[in-house]
Amino acid sequence: MQKVKEKNKKRKWFETKTDVRVFIRSVIELVIIGLVVFMLIRLFRSQNEYAHFDRNDDNTVTGKDNGFICISYLGIDRSGTDTLVSVKNYEKQLSALKALGYVTITQQDIIDYYEKGEALPEKALFLVFEDGRVDTALYSQPALEQNNYIATMLSYADNLTIKDSKKLSSKDLVKLEKSSYWENGTNGYRLSYINVFDRYGRFLGEMDSLEYNSVKKYLGREYNHYLMDYYRDEDYMPLETYDGMKERISYDYELMKETYTKELGYVPGLYILMHSNTDMFGNNVRVSEVNRENMENLFSLNINREGYSVNTIDTDMFDLTRLQAQPYWTVNHLLMRIWDDLDESEKSNIMFVKGDKARADLWDTQAGVSEFEDNEIYLVSLPDGRGLLSLKDSSEYKDVKVETSLTGNYCGDQSIILRSDGNSDSGIKITFRIRDMIVSDNGTEIAKVNLDEIMGTEYVSVEEDERNSLAGEYKMRSGSAETWEEGMAYSMEGKEISEQAVRTVKDGADPYVPVIETHIPAKWDVVIKLKEDKLNISVNGYEALKDRKINTLSAGAVKLESAVLQEKEYNQRNISDDVYEGHYGDLVITSLASEDNDTVLYDNRLHGKEYAGHSLAVWWNKTIDWFVENL
Repeated sequence: MQKVKEKNKKRKWFETKTDVRVFIRSVIELVIIGLVVFMLIRLFRSQNEYAHFDRNDDNTVTGKDNGFICISYLGIDRSGTDTLVSVKNYEKQLSALKALGYVTITQQDIIDYYEKGEALPEKALFLVFEDGRVDTALYSQPALEQNNYIATMLSYADNLTIKDSKKLSSKDLVKLEKSSYWENGTNGYRLSYINVFDRYGRFLGEMDSLEYNSVKKYLGREYNHYLMDYYRDEDYMPLETYDGMKERISYDYELMKETYTKELGYVPGLYILMHSNTDMFGNNVRVSEVNRENMENLFSLNINREGYSVNTIDTDMFDLTRLQAQPYWTVNHLLMRIWDDLDESEKSNIMFVKGDKARADLWDTQAGVSEFEDNEIYLVSLPDGRGLLSLKDSSEYKDVKVETSLTGNYCGDQSIILRSDGNSDSGIKITFRIRDMIVSDNGTEIAKVNLDEIMGTEYVSVEEDERNSLAGEYKMRSGSAETWEEGMAYSMEGKEISEQAVRTVKDGADPYVPVIETHIPAKWDVVIKLKEDKLNISVNGYEALKDRKINTLSAGAVKLESAVLQEKEYNQRNISDDVYEGHYGDLVITSLASEDNDTVLYDNRLHGKEYAGHSLAVWWNKTIDWFVENL
């Protein structure tokens, strides 16, 4: 009887904590899958339709010829990566361009502009998305629809015939075009590299994009793209004749033509030659001539350069230029780059965003532009210049504690200035640049601290890195070998190399200190205590400066400064960004006027409902990101 009763008892939904976790995870998975399915349906079955600008609208087509600006994105990702722009930044950038009155144009509009003299909108924008990624299409279209913008999706022809869940197929490209918000273009037939050397001068030869990415961390700038040069040997001597080079390059264009004709039914009109950015169409005059001949026979337009946004009637249709938005750019960073490219008469039309007005009103922007969002202050410099913010009503601040988190990129100056009397070099200035903290007193440098040293950052030795580079090459060769036997031979040799004993830094070998590239963000949690004639600073919990005597004793204003790094050798990418933005998070200024006085003078942190809402949003986004990556 007792057994019958137990059997008839209702089974509990959750008998253990594990059951609860599994249920929650399952619900989140279902929600995310539903969202992804919804976005895919929305992407390929949009109920809206792009409306081309009205040529008879005098407010849009004013008759003033400013040419057009071209903005490109390597790709769009939900939260952003070191190469892909986050949805949030992308949507803010498009909204800002729309608010400024920019109207998108098509490939045919550009052709008609150059060949027939057809007028363009006074503020014409040509949008390009590169690399043919599924996530780019998925995350970028809603903003296109919202702003009534059309864009060109570029692809590599060889990706159209393979099954890669990250790349758009030919069927996808056809569907995108039917949505009316997209046109098709091409980055070429393949993404491939030739004449590759590692940073130790060892010749690696030719490799495809997967091979290149697997050893990228060991490379410098000694490499070229497939169509940019002759095949060369380790002494940089050509391995092919002129006729051989011409046949190889021309065949690549023929493959493009055949593939696109078969897969799409036509060859896209827009081409971006990868990767020129020279005053030619290659890194060799004769190679350039071959590229030019082929592209003119196959395409209508070519974007040949990157780093400058404006194209005018005097620009060659096959030497157009684009500005590739970088993942670390806020909206003002993009606008500042565009502002710099415009004619002087057009610069005043660029209106920068301010963000939270209540927070912004507490500061005076004296140079560059600033934006206040949540607990962050973004300070964008002028091109090859600086940005400067001064806290209003802070001219009497003397003994203070300043706490903030600096997350702007390493390659630039993020500074905090205390006791400033208004002159540019006055006060106590604490600057974070690359790996150093530099302190100046009324313009005179009084301390320079290597932050790696105080935090005990450990590096491998040059000998270890060179060994690892060689082992990495053999691992790459193993993965791309044509036969099992060849792959095993490379794998075994690579394993032996990786186990070779070499000197470490502790053994007295030189450390390998990586070159910091322009896109890498810093993370300095800073606490500054300035009282009377003593300055103390801690960084990431480490004591960086203790009881440093200073001479500036008078009260003065608190300022923030961002400045472009002048040491251009740190620009490893094939771009040159002459604008820098400092990021100041959770900035708090507290009075140290007496031992018992901890009065908060300024607080940019989030509190109460703001903090709870922000924290919940951050948690939810991280949760979704994890499931998207791991589903």
